[in-house]
Amino acid sequence: MAAEVLFETRGSVFIVTFNRPEARNALTTSMAKELSAKLKSINEDRSLRALLLRGANNIYMDGQDMSGFAGDINAVQEQISHRVQFFYSCIREMMAMDRPVISAVDGRVSGAGLSFMLASDIVVATKRSTFNAGTTQYAMIPDGGTTFFLPRKIGMAHANELLLLGEDFDADRAEKLHLITRLVENDALEAQAMAFAERLAKGPTRVLGATKRLINKSFEQDLNTQLSQEASAWTSVTRTFDFREGMKASAGKREPKYTGA
Repeated sequence: MAAEVLFETRGSVFIVTFNRPEARNALTTSMAKELSAKLKSINEDRSLRALLLRGANNIYMDGQDMSGFAGDINAVQEQISHRVQFFYSCIREMMAMDRPVISAVDGRVSGAGLSFMLASDIVVATKRSTFNAGTTQYAMIPDGGTTFFLPRKIGMAHANELLLLGEDFDADRAEKLHLITRLVENDALEAQAMAFAERLAKGPTRVLGATKRLINKSFEQDLNTQLSQEASAWTSVTRTFDFREGMKASAGKREPKYTGA
């Protein structure tokens, strides 16, 4: 039996491939558990400086696998609770890690797939990609932080429309709603996504992580608090080797060579 999630390292880029093409890469509990453990280990490996998520067979991820959710309701609730534990751990790890997270999106993106996409820092999508944010057709609420991410990215009115109506929308609309970073031709996805990943992997990793955290906190606090946290972050990053390298490179009028330290 093929692995449900594939892991690969290219230089400093760690690549995760959702690998259930026969089920349109729908998320299972075992997938979420394995990915959660792997993301935690990535956070402890300083040699890995960017994370790329993608799906096998030209499909990113078409929601949750609900094939086992038709039995006894108590058993179903237990299954859901078990999966959510690991799925939500994945989202938290993605948001907390210093490494930039890039999603290479193709084909169908819905439910859990949309959550992984929304939790990414950079999203590259093909023109044939289709999206769906709703789960109301299954009498389920949105999960994986979708109700957190969508209003912040596109505003409450559009979030209400996408989540309550649950209608498909295409890549052009996703781009207009600023849900994706770069819209590319179908055959250009891997090259563009890897270009972003490799470029970010060469950056000052701890500085990028601090910037991510500041952006993520910016909707939750007032300006004075944000300024205070920026100042603290400034002090912290000046202690990094990458900061020193940046200053030396600037003085020497050369390109910096960051190590992530």
